[in-house]
Amino acid sequence: MTTEQAKEVLRNAGYYVDNLWSIQDVDNDSLTDNEKQSVLNMALTNEHIMGEIQYGIRVAIEVITDKIK
Repeated sequence: MTTEQAKEVLRNAGYYVDNLWSIQDVDNDSLTDNEKQSVLNMALTNEHIMGEIQYGIRVAIEVITDKIK
C-alpha cells in the first residue's frame, strides 16, 4: 500500500491526514529514527500545542457556521 492509499483509507475513516509530520522534519542528523519519532511525539502531544489546535478548531467551527447561516 502506498502512502497516498493509506492516507485515503484513513481519510475515509474520518481522519484528517493532510498535515502529517515525518522524521525528515526533525532537522538533527545526530538523532536515530526512533529518537526523531520521540521528538515528534513530544512536540505534537505537548499540552500547549494541543490547546492551540483545539482553539483553532473552535475558531474554524465559528467561521464555517457563520458562512452557512
